[in-house]
Formats: sequence, C-alpha cells, structure tokens
Amino acid sequence: MSNKFLTLVQGAFVLSAWAVSTEATAQASMVSIPEYNAKICCSVCPRAEDPSAYVSEYMRGYRTVVEGKDGWLFRTEAELQWFEANDPDLWLSLKRFIDALKARGTTVLMFPQPPRGLVESAMLPPETRAKFDFVELQRRYSELVSNLKNAGAIVADGSVFSNDQGPQYFYKRDGHWVSAGSKRAAQMIATQIRDAGFTFTPKDFKTLQTGLTASRGTMTQVVDTLCGIRYPVEYGPAYQTKAPATDDLFSDASAPEVALVGTSFSATPAYNFIGFLRETLGTDLYQAAKSGGGFDGAMSEYLVSDLYQQSPPKFIIWEFPYQQIQRTTTTVMRRLLPLVGNGCASKQPLIKGSTKLGVNTELVEAVVNGNGSFVTVPAQNLWFDFQFSDPNIREIQAEVWYADGRFQTINSQYNAYTNMNGRFVLETNYLPDTESQSIVSVRIKSNTPTPPSTEVTTTVCSHD
Repeated sequence: MSNKFLTLVQGAFVLSAWAVSTEATAQASMVSIPEYNAKICCSVCPRAEDPSAYVSEYMRGYRTVVEGKDGWLFRTEAELQWFEANDPDLWLSLKRFIDALKARGTTVLMFPQPPRGLVESAMLPPETRAKFDFVELQRRYSELVSNLKNAGAIVADGSVFSNDQGPQYFYKRDGHWVSAGSKRAAQMIATQIRDAGFTFTPKDFKTLQTGLTASRGTMTQVVDTLCGIRYPVEYGPAYQTKAPATDDLFSDASAPEVALVGTSFSATPAYNFIGFLRETLGTDLYQAAKSGGGFDGAMSEYLVSDLYQQSPPKFIIWEFPYQQIQRTTTTVMRRLLPLVGNGCASKQPLIKGSTKLGVNTELVEAVVNGNGSFVTVPAQNLWFDFQFSDPNIREIQAEVWYADGRFQTINSQYNAYTNMNGRFVLETNYLPDTESQSIVSVRIKSNTPTPPSTEVTTTVCSHD
C-alpha cells in the first residue's frame, strides 16, 4: 500500500470527524446547558451527632464526630472540650516521683500533646467554633503546663503550634500527628534541652524521605460505621533516620543517655518522632514508648527494666496526650514511685508470704505482721510488692490494716496494653492519721478473673 494512498485515507477520516463534530456543535447550540440547584451536603450524617449511637467502648472514645473544613473531622468530647486533673493531690505525688528520678541522676522533660481542637481550630467552621470555649481550653492547657513545671519537670508547651500557619500538625481525620508535626515538636524539645544547658554524647544522625505514609484515619472508620461514608486515604511523606555506617569495632556501646517514654505518638515508626529527636539532639535515644500504654504504661515497663535499673539515663522525654491527665491519680503515682527503685526486689524483706487467691475474687490474707517478730516501721516508709503467678492480672485491690483497727483500701490497675507480668508495687497512702502507724496485715484480691491455682507472693520492705 503506497504512502500516497494512506495519506488520502487519513485525510478522509479527518474530514469525516470534522463534519460530525460540526453537526454535533450545531445541535448542542440549540439546547441550553442544564442548571441544577443541588448543593454539597454534609459528609457526616445526623446520626454521628447522637451520643447514644456510639455503643461500644471503642466508639465512645470518639463521641461525637463533627465535620470541619476541607475534609477535617473532630471529636467534640476528646478534642474540643477542656480537661483537668480530678485528683487535687496529684501534683504533690508527681513531684515526689520526679524528685525520685532526679535522685538517680535523671532529669525529666514532660511533653503533654496539645489539644487537637486547639491547634487546628482554624479548620472548624464558625458555627462549630461558637459552641466551644477555646479561650478556656487554652487556659486549662497552660495551667497543666504550669503544674508540671511546679512539680519539677521541664515542660514543652505544645500550644505554640496553635493556628500558627506553619506546616500541618495533626492528620485531618485521625487524632495523631503527621510527620511534619512530629518534626516540629522534636525541634522545639531539642532546642529547649540545649538551652537548659544539657549535653550528651554526640552521635551523627541523618533523616531521609523514604516514600509515603497512608492514613485512613480512625475517625473515618467511625463515620463509615455510623453513616456508611468513606473519606479518602490521607498521604504524607515517610521518613527514616539512621546513623552513618561505621567500621569502628571499638565504638561506644553504652546505653543511650536519653530515653523516650510515651504513647503511640512516640512509638509509631511512621511518625519518626524518635528519629527527628536523634537528629536534632545529635545523640542516640532509647525507645521506651508504647502504643496504647497511656500516661503511665510505658514508664512502668521502662522503670523495672534491667536497662533503667542498671544504667539510669541522664534525661527522660515523657510524651502523653493532654486529656490523659484527667484519668491520672495519686494512686497511679504511688504505683510508679516505688518502681524507680525496683520495689522490694533489691531490698531486705521485712515481711514476706505466699498464698493462693480466693474464689470469686474475695480478699485473702497476703501477709500478717508478727510471725516471728513484730515490725514497727511506720506505714509511710513501707512498700508492698505483689507478684502474681498469673501474668495477665491487671487490676487488684489491697486492704492495709493498722494497729488501731482501721484499714485503708488501695485499688490499682494497668490497662490492657501494659505488660507488668503480674507484678504490682504500691506504697501506702500518706494520710496523717495512719502514716506513722505500724501495719497489722495486708489482704489482697484480683479484680481480674484468674485460674483457681493462682498464687500471690507478697513482700513488704522499707524504702528508707
């Protein structure tokens, strides 16, 4: 077939297409373009505004989801309302805990994650903003920062990121931060530590972008369950921080001088918080954070570790979401404080005994004072170290009986993500009418269902 013939055929097709197009255009000009009055409606259905629709424990953590601008979602209870500590004695017990860490050579920087609704309030429409008091939300957060400082911690104030027109801090439809928010927080914390005069063994780290992260968003899942609507996946850059490879066989292999204790914000690799801290601080960090551990879970596990007990760090960075302070009590701190010294593990027992737990979670006598000799050490100087044979026990109740016939009840629990292998270490209440008394006995029960053969070994020791 000649090139000339092909050219003629192609020309015929062009002319034919032009004719069809011209005819279609002429017909279209005779018909007006349709106009519709439809408006874009809400993506969140009215059911999401009903608190009773959040039926499961997981769902109740998201009451109630409201829509913001540009595809943002917010939880009204967790992110747009203010929280405060319910225990007025919390700050004194926190100070005792921080002082105990300082006595072992460790300084603490606490970083309460700022309220998401405060940081990203510009993404709320005016009618939603009008329903909530952001001035009070800021005041309550600032009050928390002040209380933490008074307890002896260095505090990183995350409210500086509020609507500052900088890079996005949180995901649009998830309560966690994006890597850019993680990086900004790491830079702020590193600057604060350096400005306070702290120095560490230098180590070079470099951060490189390695690809993309994808977040479907936990709030998206809730809206999907309630409304049958799915938002798109939110993508962002993924980073990884590494130290340059070295062939030095004699390089320093000692434990890092800084430990990171925190929640999923710190533990999730996609956020690279520990990587950004390593790079900006110019030193290595030990990763002790734990997803789902809450305010005290990661700290509890870290304090009883061989690494901490044998090599306490110079510095602990303690990250936690601001709203978790509402659930933190003096009892939590009375459980944390003895762990700094690893409870009775390295102390001479004053009283020790083992027994099987009762059926139906009834109280049983754990130890009795006076078997051999009566211990007169005041209750305020005592620790109680309980080791259960069932590592899954997470909630207990203890009764401490005193010489004058009175007793006090101590309830203690770990959440489902904290693994203490069935161990609880407690101190008694610091109450004026009991702190100087001698104890007579300790009774114990598990509030967690246990096998019939479960045993508990109780050790009472003096921490002075």
